Amino acid sequence: MEKRGRFRVGLIQMDSGPDKRENLKKARRMAEEAAVRQADLILFPETVDYIGPDFLGNACEPDGETVGFFQGLAREHSVYLLAGSVTERRPGGRLSNASFLFNPQGEQIACYRKLHMFDVDIADGPAYRESDEIQPGNEIVVAKTRLGAFGIAICYDLRFGEMFRLMARAGAQAMLLVANFTRETGQAHWETLIRARAIENGCYVAACGQTGQKSAFRAYGNSMVADPWGKVIARAGEEEAVLTADIDLSYGEYVQSQIPSLKNTREDIYNLQCLSMRIYGE
Repeated sequence: MEKRGRFRVGLIQMDSGPDKRENLKKARRMAEEAAVRQADLILFPETVDYIGPDFLGNACEPDGETVGFFQGLAREHSVYLLAGSVTERRPGGRLSNASFLFNPQGEQIACYRKLHMFDVDIADGPAYRESDEIQPGNEIVVAKTRLGAFGIAICYDLRFGEMFRLMARAGAQAMLLVANFTRETGQAHWETLIRARAIENGCYVAACGQTGQKSAFRAYGNSMVADPWGKVIARAGEEEAVLTADIDLSYGEYVQSQIPSLKNTREDIYNLQCLSMRIYGE
């Protein structure tokens, strides 16, 4: 259904586990279903290829077999495809949580590495430092494609509204979020935050999540698409699913004309600027 500013997005909600081969077989099967439903853009969830105890041993190279698998899916189905995120091996042995975006020719047109690390130390409670394992990225990313301009974010990034505002101010018309939210935080915050990011910026938010029981928690699922008015126009449950929604970017332009919060920013009082942003274009 691709027309200028109008397209169909397909969200692949998966229960990825410690068997990478099985995860990729499932990803192929579910991508085929999204393609049959005439999706123009397909999203996979965070750490789509592997969730298990050995992230280091299952990390992939940016030009390796795993990334090539998703590149091939984009080319095979002639779709834009965001390879959720994968654990990428970086120079020096560190890891990044990286999202790769491919065009219908299978060419990589953008790469985003998760910026915000979930580091928490609770008094008399649990401590977790994502940054002990993952090297954060250093750029906000907007990808300008023939479908539209997309801001890319991963999981915990959703809680940082300033990041989404900067992407919108750089021209993003839709935000593509991949995640692995816990059921506890998902039930409390997932929909509220997604709708808030859509309302604040007058844009679509397509949020694709993991589901199922992981080693340390149960993933929430509930992948969804919110429109620029904040209405949820498509939503999955907590089972594996292929979710599709039709996007009309002109609706975002209309909403922004009615509530011009992007234009009404008081930069004479506070500055919103980004010194580390990469704008990709085809």
